Amino acid sequence: MKATKPAVTDPPTSGEIARQTARFRALIAKPTRERLRTLVSACHRQLDQTIAANPPRQEIACRKGCAHCCHLYVSATAPELLAIAEHVAKWPEERRAGLTERLRNASQLTRGLSPAERVSLNHPCPMLEDGLCGIYPVRPLGCRAYASFDVAACESSIRERDAEAPIPVPRISMRTRRFLSHCLRAALTERGLDGNSYELIDGLSSVLNTPEADARWTAGESILSGVQSDP
Repeated sequence: MKATKPAVTDPPTSGEIARQTARFRALIAKPTRERLRTLVSACHRQLDQTIAANPPRQEIACRKGCAHCCHLYVSATAPELLAIAEHVAKWPEERRAGLTERLRNASQLTRGLSPAERVSLNHPCPMLEDGLCGIYPVRPLGCRAYASFDVAACESSIRERDAEAPIPVPRISMRTRRFLSHCLRAALTERGLDGNSYELIDGLSSVLNTPEADARWTAGESILSGVQSDP
């Protein structure tokens, strides 16, 4: 009897996890700045390609300028934060200063809050500029994967500050994000690097305020010490 082919939304098998973790681990055999950027790009590219290859039957409601989900708790691994910092470093000084100020203000309001409390707070992500994501090309996995079939549900959740509001999301996006995040963190840990995922606002602030952040992080320095991290 022919075996049934697993659905792309089924939980990943132990073999899938092991193979993907090994691929990520191979990319950082020598954890240089260039290798770390390659790792992040490969991870993000695989997410994008998997989603593109498995489009949902229902139309995605997300559009440019729709920023309802940009009020939620987001975390990112250190390599993702370092890639974002490099992107921001290329901005003109005035734009960087604006982000620094927004990060500082947002941190004062959000530090230590749980994901549910962040929904209740309803404070926009400091990376938003005129309603658009200023770090869109290098946004972390959590942001890249998030999508909704119903913009009204997103609007209602933010308006009512309801963390329990049901948001219809593509299963393939959430499954792939969890899978890649797990493998990315495992690969970093197996290479003796920090595999934690850190709250985006304080994490990026710490990296931006750390000279030679890439070199110091790869050398094992705890440049993100004190920043809220995921379990």
